[in-house]
This record gives sequence, C-alpha cells and structure tokens, in this order.
Amino acid sequence: MINKNVIIASFFIILAGTFFVTNDAIINYLAVSKIKFYHFIFYGIPAFLFVPIYLFFNGTLNKNLKCTNYYIPFIRSLIFAPMPFITFICLENIKLPEFTTLNMASPIVASVLAIFFLKEKLNFYTYLSLIFGFFGVLFVIQPGFQNFNFYFIVTLFGVILITITTLIVNKYYYVTSAAGYFIYGGSIIHVLSIFLFIYDPLLISLFEFFLIITASIFINAAIFLVTTAIRMAQKYYSSVFCLVYLQVVWSSLAGIFIFNEYMNFYAYFGAFLIVFSGILSIPSQIKQLNNT
Repeated sequence: MINKNVIIASFFIILAGTFFVTNDAIINYLAVSKIKFYHFIFYGIPAFLFVPIYLFFNGTLNKNLKCTNYYIPFIRSLIFAPMPFITFICLENIKLPEFTTLNMASPIVASVLAIFFLKEKLNFYTYLSLIFGFFGVLFVIQPGFQNFNFYFIVTLFGVILITITTLIVNKYYYVTSAAGYFIYGGSIIHVLSIFLFIYDPLLISLFEFFLIITASIFINAAIFLVTTAIRMAQKYYSSVFCLVYLQVVWSSLAGIFIFNEYMNFYAYFGAFLIVFSGILSIPSQIKQLNNT
C-alpha cells in the first residue's frame, strides 16, 4: 500500500510544477523590459514575507525557525542564491519551452545524487520512468536545439544547483521545518536584491508590479510546496522527483493558450512520453515502499 506522505508529496510536486511554469512564463514576458532579477525579487518581497508574517501572528515563527544545525540551511541558501539570476538571464536568451525542458534533466541528476548520497536503491520502474521522460524531453525540444546556445549550459548548471538544494532538504529533513527551510532558503537572495535595488533602482508600471507580485506568489508557493514534498518524501526522493517531468506539459499548454505557440507531432508525442513517465513513478513509489 502506498504511503500517505508519498501521495501528498507527489501532489505537491505536480501542483508546484504548474506554479513554476506560471512564474517562468511571466519572467519570459518581462524579459524584453529593463527589469533585472533583483528588481523582480525586490518588488516581490511582500509575497516572500507572507509566510514568516503568518507564522509570527500564528505564534509559531520561533518554533519553525529553530534548527539543530544552522549551517545546513545557510549553505542551502547560498547554493540557491544564483537561481533567480540564472532564470532571468536564460529566459532572456532562450525560449520558455527550451528552458522548461532543459530543467527536466533534474530527475536524472536527482536519481544519480540519490544513489550516492541518499543510498537509495532505484527499481525497474524508476529507471523506466527516467528513460521515458528523457526521450520525451528529446522529442519536445527537437526544434529548438538545431543551433547550440551557451545558455543551455547555464540552464543545466542551474538544474544541478536546484537539485542539490532539494537533496539537502531530503537528507537533512530533521534539521528544521519546511517553513524554516523556505525562509532561510530565500533570505540571502532577498537581502542581496535590496542592496542591488538601492544601487540600481527602477520604477515600474502598475501592470508590471501586478505581474511581479503574481509571479512571486506562484514561485514562493512552488518553492514551499517542493520543499515540503521533498522533506516528506525522505527515502522515496528519486521516484517522487520524477513527477517534475509534467512541467513540460504545463509549459506546452502555456505556450498554446498564452503565447499562441503550437508544437509539431513529434513534440506532442514527447509530451505524451513525459506524462507516461510521471505515471510510471507511481508503481516506482509503491515498489520502494514495499521493499522498505
């Protein structure tokens, strides 16, 4: 029987995927303006502060911020800090579907890291899910990779960084709460954005502010959901993480309904393989639970 925590973690990963794509789509829209990553983060600070303010009035802020080892969330925060810059600079130079699809290398990186650092034993369904997802990615991205772009490598570097941050949460889930990881994780980049904004201030329109606030709500909610999910998954990190492949589907739908972008037959076939890879992660989770 599948574990309740794994079901909840899987749902959180899927929901977070839609939030990530929404945030990326807005950044992609804003990429043509003069808005830099630190302007984006500065104006989005209210969305980030919602969690600690809520916990403060709820009387649980100190409890959630307690750590058994403060070095762990601090190091994770340092690793996460370059991610907004990487996202902005890459979406300025490559298309949203390309960016999203390249990020789908994360389950492969996660599985490799899980073998060496979490001592997880991957099963047949996990490998099958990764294979289907990988080939699905290739089918989806085939039109965009005819000409090599340096920012493909930058995006993949970001994939490694973000996967390491999730690995830290999974391995050291007992160090602090999910809210604690979320608050500590975003503290460095938000403080840095304040200093950079003071150095290079920018007034934006009301519509741009609305977009930034909306994107900030989605990205902070996504990060919180992923942090919570990975912390809950514990020994089933790699199989749960396979579900991020579904982001390609959300990205494709955003391209159709928002940017009026359509894929060809091969890309749609790739999207089908990606969905199938997410379905295969379910028996993978069940098998891991049974083996445990």
